[in-house]
Amino acid sequence: MRWLVVSCGLIGLTAIAITVGLMVGFSALPSPTSSAGQQLLRNYNNLSHGVVFASVGLGLMGLLVWALSQPADSAHQPSQEHKPLGTQAMRWCRHHPLLLIVFIAYGVVMVQHTSGFYPELQGWLRDIHNGQLINPFQLRDGLINETMRANSFRFFPLAHQDLHFLSWLTPYVKVWSLVSVLELVAIALLANRAVTTLSGGSESPGQLWLISLLLLFHPATGWAFFQLIYSERLLTLLFSLFICAVLEHQRTESRHSFALAFGCALVGLFVKDIAVILFVAPAIFTLMLAASGRDTGKRQSYSLEWWLCGLSVVTIAAYLVLSLLPSLYGGSHGFANSDRLTLIADWRLLALTLFSLTRWLLIVRDRCKANLLDALNLGALAYAAALFISVGYPYESFWTLPVQLVTVLDLALIWSRWAAPALHRKTTPAFVGAFGIALSAGVLALESGQAQTFSKRIGKIQVNQQKWRTTFEELEALLNERRRAGEPRNLIFMQTWFGRAEYERLPYERLIELDPVTRTYSVVDGIGRGRRYRPQPGDLLANIDKRKLTVLGDESSRYAEVYRFRPGMNYGAIYERQP
Repeated sequence: MRWLVVSCGLIGLTAIAITVGLMVGFSALPSPTSSAGQQLLRNYNNLSHGVVFASVGLGLMGLLVWALSQPADSAHQPSQEHKPLGTQAMRWCRHHPLLLIVFIAYGVVMVQHTSGFYPELQGWLRDIHNGQLINPFQLRDGLINETMRANSFRFFPLAHQDLHFLSWLTPYVKVWSLVSVLELVAIALLANRAVTTLSGGSESPGQLWLISLLLLFHPATGWAFFQLIYSERLLTLLFSLFICAVLEHQRTESRHSFALAFGCALVGLFVKDIAVILFVAPAIFTLMLAASGRDTGKRQSYSLEWWLCGLSVVTIAAYLVLSLLPSLYGGSHGFANSDRLTLIADWRLLALTLFSLTRWLLIVRDRCKANLLDALNLGALAYAAALFISVGYPYESFWTLPVQLVTVLDLALIWSRWAAPALHRKTTPAFVGAFGIALSAGVLALESGQAQTFSKRIGKIQVNQQKWRTTFEELEALLNERRRAGEPRNLIFMQTWFGRAEYERLPYERLIELDPVTRTYSVVDGIGRGRRYRPQPGDLLANIDKRKLTVLGDESSRYAEVYRFRPGMNYGAIYERQP
């Protein structure tokens, strides 16, 4: 454990040293708007993140060495033998053939509809494809600038870094999507394992179906996993692993369960600014139960919970060093969301709240025994409150994915501990399983009447990608047609999600960038590169993804629409300059 103490101490000492140093010499620093100030800020971000993550890496390696050093005959070492992973996977497939088909079909749809036409993904793909694909193991600025150099008072330095790692292995987004499918399936299986443990070690008929259907077909899941740009995917996977590790630690108090739980929490707090709540709140709840004598477990030590509480100090220190100080120096106004303090709740959030309050009341009155899920409910509700305060709580958003996971755990526990046993006393296990599947399907059918649904969210994502891809294809066809006819091929674009790199593969003669603010035209590639440009009749203007033509004011009347992906739909249009 000394390695863990050293790593956490390094983060704290770094925070103190840098804070004191900047407070002493803040006024002597160059202006953040100057080139020297920008270089200083960049060097600071590189150095501070390097020191912090070296400390985190040191801590993780120390955890691993410490866990592996546990004697095999330890009193807390699990006695059962584990079968090889391949054998377990084949056995699972034989026992769940229909659910396997559901997972495969879900994955096929995800991969099939994945393309590079995600909004925020454009700059990242540009950075990847512009590099040497035969030398992929290099840091990519596009996947670092938005997180580690944002300097906007936000804190999510490891967000998207799973994509950064994948970019070293393959540049193809469909492979990334396949990995995302595996992450989602892993979350569902880990959730099932957690519920089985909480239910006494036996899986109830229909339990995995209920978890899979209610988790996979929620709009928050669709929004997070059918697009590749959201950190909640990685955070929820780490949270699922954390839950299973804590459950095992409560039973065995083994070193490897401690290391896995604390390691997931240590990495997870750097994935999203409020992620620390998910890992610290359950630990606080467990310590409160122990202090009041209501913890029914035969624990010899609560060291894991105390260490998890210590992560709040690590988070504050890391936030101070990695985000607050550079943001103050850079003069950033910070991230603002107009929907903060807005609540759009669905029945699942209400069910989570009511179930949690009921359980807590019964625990206080000694009417029921507490378990880890009661602590996780506190973490989920605190996380939802943090979302409400910072960005608002729309139930369908990818932001709520960790909350949706805990809610599904609650519903599955109700099924496995109370509903399924009651049915099993009156009928067969096969009927109980079928009833669980039907119940889950019925819940999804009722949710289809909500304002925002899984199918609507997925449909919107797919239509956007189809719109952008089809418009590019039509633009390429128009330019090729003009090339065959010997006509001028001048292409005008406005910088949006799609920039110069996306247009450079098209067969134009001139690529012209239009500044919508100054309404000036500049040739950025082709004939007359670097010169100002006066639009000519017949020039094509692409409006793929973001800006409306009305930003040009009176200038917009000089362009006639020659293509639109769908009538009445914004963007996905091509215009031609008129005489």
